[in-house]
Amino acid sequence: MSLIKRLTLTAAAAALAGPLLMVPTAHAAGAYVCDSGTFFERGPAGGTPVWHTWGSPCTGSGDGGAGTITLSSGIHAGTYECDRVTLFGAFASGSTCVKL
Repeated sequence: MSLIKRLTLTAAAAALAGPLLMVPTAHAAGAYVCDSGTFFERGPAGGTPVWHTWGSPCTGSGDGGAGTITLSSGIHAGTYECDRVTLFGAFASGSTCVKL
């Protein structure tokens, strides 16, 4: 195969693969329901606030990716959508959350 043909094929393959590399990684959604918990701000002083959710005792499932935490009672009762939710035993922790 000539050098020009090889370079042409390489450029074509790169052009086709480029958009695929820019697609964000998919996360399986997790859903957790907690008896009570809190929704609080945490972030660098003077920086952009980052909201977190913490609840217990909780039940649910997911992969540690994006998901929701529903707090059933308390002053922070409601459903929160988070970029990352992890279940630690009976405790659910969510980062970068917004209340739905």
